[in-house]
Amino acid sequence: MKQPLLFFSTGYFIYIGHAVDTVIHEHHALQIAISFEDKIEIITADAVMKQQAVIIDSDEPHECRTYNNTFLLINIDPECRTGRGLKKSCLAGKKVVPLPEAVVEELLEGIKPLLSDTTTADRIFNITLRFLRELSHTGEQEDMDDRIVKVLEVLKQPEPIPLKIKDLAAITYLSPSRLIHLFTTQVGIPIRKYMLWVRLLAALQYILNARDITDAALEAGFSDAPHFNRTFKRMFGIAPSFLLKNSQIIQAYVKQQ
Repeated sequence: MKQPLLFFSTGYFIYIGHAVDTVIHEHHALQIAISFEDKIEIITADAVMKQQAVIIDSDEPHECRTYNNTFLLINIDPECRTGRGLKKSCLAGKKVVPLPEAVVEELLEGIKPLLSDTTTADRIFNITLRFLRELSHTGEQEDMDDRIVKVLEVLKQPEPIPLKIKDLAAITYLSPSRLIHLFTTQVGIPIRKYMLWVRLLAALQYILNARDITDAALEAGFSDAPHFNRTFKRMFGIAPSFLLKNSQIIQAYVKQQ
C-alpha cells in the first residue's frame, strides 16, 4: 500500500499500515490486530502467542511484536453495541483470543484489492464495519426515534455549544434518565461516552488540519492539552503526538455515525 490509512469514527479507531512494535501497555478500547502477512506475536502476563489475528480485551496489559508486517488495527469502545457484542461472542471472559481464520480471510480478501486506490477509503471502512458486525453478532442499526435524531444533529454541529444531559433532555422533552436509556438503545453507545467521542473526533480533525495539540484540545472542549493527551492515550494506548508526527503520511478519514 502507498500510505497508511487512519479511520476515526464514533466508537472506532482503525489503522492500516506498517506496525510499530510496542512495549507492555494497556488501553480501554478493545483491540483487534490482524496481520496481512506473517503472524504477529502477542505477549501478556500469562502467555505468549503467535497468531495472524487476535482480539484483546479492554484494559489488558500486553505487548505486540509485528516484525514490520502490514497490519490492520481496530480499537473499539467496549461500551458501544459492537464492543459489548465482541466481549460476549469472542472473548467470553478470556483476555486474548485468536480470531476465526475463515472470517479473517474473507475480510482481507475484501480489503487488499482496495489499498492501492485512495478513492476507496469509504469502501474499506464499510467492509471493516460489516466484519465487526458479523463478528459481534450485532445487526444493522434500526430506524431511529426522531428525538434521538435531533440530539445527534445537535451533537454533530461543527462547533457545538458545550451541552449537558439536561440540556439535551430539554430539547427532546424527555427526562434525563429516559434520554440516557433511549440514546443507548438507539445509538448503541451511552450518551456520555458518545459526547466524549465527539470531542475526540473534533480534536483529531483540528490536529489533522495542522493545528497544534493545545489549540485542538481547547477548541474541542478539553480543559487543556494534558487532559486531551491523557484521555486519548487512556482509550487507545498511543499519544495524539503520534498523529501529528505522522499526519503527513497518513490519509485520515474522520466520521461521525
